[in-house]
Parts: sequence; structure tokens; C-alpha cells
Amino acid sequence: MKTEFDDTYKEQRFTYGLTYRPLGYAQVPDGWIIFSERKHPKFQFGTVDYPFELTPEQIKNFELERATKISS
Repeated sequence: MKTEFDDTYKEQRFTYGLTYRPLGYAQVPDGWIIFSERKHPKFQFGTVDYPFELTPEQIKNFELERATKISS
């Protein structure tokens, strides 16, 4: 899996809210876009972006919530 960085990744993004812990304390599926974590008014612990859509099982197991789909 290729490592993607926020400042260079320009393709479609899938954003997920961190519901119980901030990134760094929360376990999240592999492949997230490095440095993509952001503050978000709906999610106390912010969001994290992926270059691909997570499965419903991953969202449930990692206690995430789909926030938005952003296209570049």
C-alpha cells in the first residue's frame, strides 16, 4: 500500500469522524492519508481522510463515522 501525504494527495478523499478518541490514541485502519486529520464541528476528536472508502465493518470495528466524500 502506497503511503499518501495530505499536501501531495490530490485525488478523491473519504472523510471519517473519530468518535471516541483523537488520532494517535485511536486505532484506525491502515492506509489513511498522513497529516489529513482536521477539526470538525460534529466530531469532538476531529476527522481523518482516506484515499479509498472503508467497509461498513471497518467503520463499525474502528468506531468511526462517515463524515463526507470530498472530490478534488
